[in-house]
Amino acid sequence: MVFAGVAVDQQVQNRWSVPVSHAGKTHLASYRPKKFRRHEWEARIEPNAEGVSLSVNQDNIEREILAIFGDHPNGVTTAQICRIVRKTPQDLGSIFEALIESHRAVGFAGLWLTIPNLELAVDRFLLTLGALQEEEPTRGGFPPEQVAKASELDWIGKPLDRIVARLVTDGKIETGPSGIRALNVTLQLTPRQRALLDRVIAELETEPVNTPTPNSIAKSMGVPIQAVDEILRLGVQAGEAVRIDEGVFYTPRQLEAIKLRVATETNGEPFSMTDLRDKLQTTRKYIAPLLDYFDSVGLTEGDRESRRVRR
Repeated sequence: MVFAGVAVDQQVQNRWSVPVSHAGKTHLASYRPKKFRRHEWEARIEPNAEGVSLSVNQDNIEREILAIFGDHPNGVTTAQICRIVRKTPQDLGSIFEALIESHRAVGFAGLWLTIPNLELAVDRFLLTLGALQEEEPTRGGFPPEQVAKASELDWIGKPLDRIVARLVTDGKIETGPSGIRALNVTLQLTPRQRALLDRVIAELETEPVNTPTPNSIAKSMGVPIQAVDEILRLGVQAGEAVRIDEGVFYTPRQLEAIKLRVATETNGEPFSMTDLRDKLQTTRKYIAPLLDYFDSVGLTEGDRESRRVRR
């Protein structure tokens, strides 16, 4: 048979042609198999070590990705994983979700680690941060990028921001204008900082319950509000001041005195927020965060309607 001017073997013609009926007549029409783009074929087959194409399933890819995690204990990006397994992020979306749900991996803006590897890396990060603080005890904080680099961790950009945010939430570090600090390392103040903090503490302790705000302290002392905000932040880090709400600070001595007063005034009986507010001659601005603080340290228990001092 001649097709398009070329002689075609009958066997080949029959293999690649199909009968089609049109206007009451039947003739052979050429059959053209569907062409797949490369990523479509890769989604269907994967060569093994012997070059034989095998069907890929989710379990095989999960195992391959977990092996990649093992090769990158400090984290591996989505782009790196996709390049190694020759898949797109969309192809791997359900697999990443399954790894997260089964607690076999955790992701930070495209950086992936196993839980054990994350714990080891975070321990190294915190140890490095603590060492930096001990070397410069008067420094208010360190840039997260500096700490990651000193820890030999390739954490940058959004993944690093997410990890830092998690450490803050977990109560491991705190952030400030100067960077991050570990909470288990005591801050040492410079003589100038020491003098300013002493003055601010003296201002706070002029009122037993209704402590002056940072803005009021700044005006009273004739110093910039930024200086008062910063020294109070350092005072909190040094354990010499306690922030219980926005703009509400006490010294540890003040809080101990208020605790004793609350126990004495209530005499073991239930009390409401309004009752205690009146007994302490204060306002809701102070009594609400004070009671939340006392609940958090175990002094009081109850709810918004009624509390009592724990025995």
